[in-house]
Amino acid sequence: MGLQGALFTAVDGLRLVSRQASVLSRNVSNAGTPDYTVKRVTVEALAEGGVRVGETTRQVDASLRTEARIVRGQSAHAEVLERALNPLVALNGSPGAADSISDLVTALRDSLTSLRARPSDLSDQRSALRIAGDLSVRLNELAAAVGRARQAAQDELARQVSGANRLTQQIARLDAEARATRAGGAADSYTLDRRDAAIQQLSELLDVTPAFGARDQVTLILRGGYTLPLEPGDAPFSIASGPVTPEAYYGAPDGTLPALMLGEIDITSLTRNGRMGALLDLRDTILPQMQAELDILASTLATRFDAQGLRLFTDRANATAAPPDVAAGAGYSGSVVGFAGRITVSTAVSTEPRLLRDGTHGAPVTGFEPNPAGGPTGFTGLLDNLLNYTFGIATGPGGTPHPRTPIANLGPGRDLAASFNPPIRLVDHAAAMTGSHAVAASEATTRLTETSASRTRIDLLLQQREGVDVDQEMAGLLQLQNAYAANARVLAAVQEMWDALLRVAR
Repeated sequence: MGLQGALFTAVDGLRLVSRQASVLSRNVSNAGTPDYTVKRVTVEALAEGGVRVGETTRQVDASLRTEARIVRGQSAHAEVLERALNPLVALNGSPGAADSISDLVTALRDSLTSLRARPSDLSDQRSALRIAGDLSVRLNELAAAVGRARQAAQDELARQVSGANRLTQQIARLDAEARATRAGGAADSYTLDRRDAAIQQLSELLDVTPAFGARDQVTLILRGGYTLPLEPGDAPFSIASGPVTPEAYYGAPDGTLPALMLGEIDITSLTRNGRMGALLDLRDTILPQMQAELDILASTLATRFDAQGLRLFTDRANATAAPPDVAAGAGYSGSVVGFAGRITVSTAVSTEPRLLRDGTHGAPVTGFEPNPAGGPTGFTGLLDNLLNYTFGIATGPGGTPHPRTPIANLGPGRDLAASFNPPIRLVDHAAAMTGSHAVAASEATTRLTETSASRTRIDLLLQQREGVDVDQEMAGLLQLQNAYAANARVLAAVQEMWDALLRVAR
């Protein structure tokens, strides 16, 4: 190799070392930066000698990133459910803790049993009324909490839509920058890192799958095969605002809740993962199901008392009418919807506690006739019927079982199914509902724990495969230091030879 070849080789070596040292230094400085991928300089050996310094490339594990997107969406979904359901279960109370719905139903039965022993005792009458009031108030509170949670889900959806639009615009802008750089003959790996980080954040909101092109461009595909438009100024997602009442639901033909839209396309039913999927699940399925189960219990409770001749519970919206009956043939519809939020103790019974003993009206199923004012103080006919039939499995002495409560065609849109099969006895029905709701919250917590652990594991693997190993980078810098010194010595030697040749020439 001549002096000129040696000179060019040494210069190429210094140029390569300088570029590699710059990249390694940037790797070290970003060692703790989330979503930063380790960079490497590509090198091409030339046939005539020397090297050509190529692009700065990223170390990316595509399959692991796909898994990370999926588990991020799952973890975010579980987090939203857990945060929404746990307060509702806490308000419902734990079975056996004396303050749950099932415990209050049991306490009401026990108070009537005590009153049966002393039917004219005003203290026992007032105690039974107090427990009935506590039960109706607890049902009201739970129904109101479910309603607030549905409204909160709707309101949070609007905020998440805004966040999804911001991320989409950010991805579009970064994608345009990456394509412009590529058009100039290079690749901007640092911009690609930021674009991929935004895609990962978007995957926490809803299902999104990136498809990468040969020139660094990306196409985002949503569930159902819809392509997400990537224009820096666009806001592709939208959802209208509005109140969420117990009667409101999403769906055709008469649904009143707004759809999640991608442009002019309704993607509500396709959005099942991530935070937005969880919020839609809460608004349209989980919370309406809970509301329906509360309404059915309230209706069953009120109508079974009413059937025996005691209108203990009424509808606050129509206090003089018989309570809405979920088992009367129409199922979960009409005034049954939202009844748990309106159930209250009858003003007539509150004003005259003796009606707990004497009754408010006749009951054809048992032939019961109310004990008139001034009648026998030891009258127990009503209390016997309440304990035997209201809280039992039969409607009357003929042994006809209480009609089964509906478990299908529930929810305001009548498109949901119950989460449990209600037992016939009131106490068992209330306990089964309380337990079912507790299980739903527990499953959300378990799911969150599992997905969070998976996310932590995958994030660690990503860090190991794509992240910066500081020790390795520092060792590389030491090697580059030695390579730099070697190339510098070659340049110094070439310089000395040129100086010697010039002296000879003179």
